[in-house]
Amino acid sequence: MTDATPTLLTVEDLHVAYPAGPFWARRARPVVRGVSFDVREGEIVGLIGESGSGKSTIARAVAGLAPVTAGRIALTGRVQMIFQDPLSSLDPMMRVGAQIEEVLAIHRLAPRGGRRARAVELLERVGLSADLHGRLPAALSGGQRARVGIARALAAEPRLLIADEATAALDVSVQALVLNLLMDLRDDLGLAILFITHDLAVVRILCDRALVLHHGAVVEAGETAALFAAPSHDYTRALLAAHHPARRLHDRT
Repeated sequence: MTDATPTLLTVEDLHVAYPAGPFWARRARPVVRGVSFDVREGEIVGLIGESGSGKSTIARAVAGLAPVTAGRIALTGRVQMIFQDPLSSLDPMMRVGAQIEEVLAIHRLAPRGGRRARAVELLERVGLSADLHGRLPAALSGGQRARVGIARALAAEPRLLIADEATAALDVSVQALVLNLLMDLRDDLGLAILFITHDLAVVRILCDRALVLHHGAVVEAGETAALFAAPSHDYTRALLAAHHPARRLHDRT
């Protein structure tokens, strides 16, 4: 990563607030407070913090799924999201291949006659066999559904992926496979990834840089190794002290 590496996402002084209180006394409840960061091509940036810290709201704002109260978001190229629960984000009544082909059709990225072949290619790219093309999501394992979600996201040819707790519901062995897949996609395609998680073990392995969120604001940011080795903020130190990993994720060999 050099200074010449293109910046794909710039977030400046982002504020997001949601209505709160009874209808006769509505007020804006701040959820994200003045957050700024960028993500460069081929970089994986982690947003970490406890539940309610604003991580997912930032992700949704970047993807255009949450209203921005103030601030600026600038994107270069397409952005796609990978969700925590792939079963709920996939259409239960539509076969896997058809869901990938639908993305190709919407973005006009393959002719009608070539969509099936491209969908199969994407399934194989994420380590799934071509015979899953005709199956419904309910017939797949959790790990297979997670990889279908990634294949569907790749169908739009994004430059930035947003992974919102994308491995949280997976067991350790499957989680490691998905993390390795994301790193391969970064290396092979130059994708940037904004990775939202509360799992510090995953951040340590996956992310080049990390931002620590507390009550909707960034309290610390930096290269992951340095941040874990010498945190400067009390909240970051408390997060790390409270983290007692019950299992290990294996680095690639």
